Amino acid sequence: MKYLALSLLIVVTAHAGPIVQKPLDEFVIYDISVAEKSGTTTIMFPSEVSGLYAKSIAVQDQPNANFLISFTPGNFYFTIRALKKDAEDHLTVIFNRKAYVLHLKASENPFYNVTFYQDDRKGKDGSRVAIVPERLLSLMDKAKAYPLFTKNHPDALAGVMHAAPGSMNYYDNFTVRVRDVWRFEQDDTLIFRLELENTSDSAVYYKPQDLAVRLDERIYTQSLADASGVMPPKSVTPAFFAITGNGQGGRNNLDPNNKWNVLVVRAESQPLTGDFK
Repeated sequence: MKYLALSLLIVVTAHAGPIVQKPLDEFVIYDISVAEKSGTTTIMFPSEVSGLYAKSIAVQDQPNANFLISFTPGNFYFTIRALKKDAEDHLTVIFNRKAYVLHLKASENPFYNVTFYQDDRKGKDGSRVAIVPERLLSLMDKAKAYPLFTKNHPDALAGVMHAAPGSMNYYDNFTVRVRDVWRFEQDDTLIFRLELENTSDSAVYYKPQDLAVRLDERIYTQSLADASGVMPPKSVTPAFFAITGNGQGGRNNLDPNNKWNVLVVRAESQPLTGDFK
């Protein structure tokens, strides 16, 4: 079972190797490992960055510069590269009338993409606000439109991780292929896109409300499903469902790249209610 690596110290991050996601907090100093030998580190904010301030960062290579930055005023992102092996500096980013401090350090194992996102689920006292069905519907709609967001509005995908495992689960007369899994970090929710293939000459009925995934000995039940409940004969039908939290009021922190075992419960006849259950 793969979990996202969560820092237990000052900085709270959702970590996925060279690609990281971090909730915005003006009271945190973020450690950013910056590319040196190959590539650049791209840093993205939810919307337009107002200003950047640092001591040894320049827009062109010069003797007293430790980092080289590329930034166009009005953009929500910038790229940065270390010019020296031991380069280190603090970069202050002005965003949405607040200052965020990034501790930059050259590294042979850098972050190639850092996405900052606003954690809208925190209440005024710092506690987490329970996710509501309308929010889950919004996340599922965003997952369904993921290719369009990727092409036209990539800034709207801050805090979203995506995997396309293509793994198969085999049942009597039908198979389940996990086409896509999206993780919405601030909501601790994963959205699954399945393809259900019925290889038989008869319809197969199932219970959308009982869709779930198993990882090792743990089972995570759906928090929302968009599925018809029926697989027509000799057909491939889509299904979407979400899992949120760990079922006990806590976070699941699950990586979308897990080897998912999707649980589908058969029904004796076609469900009488609508798609959402």
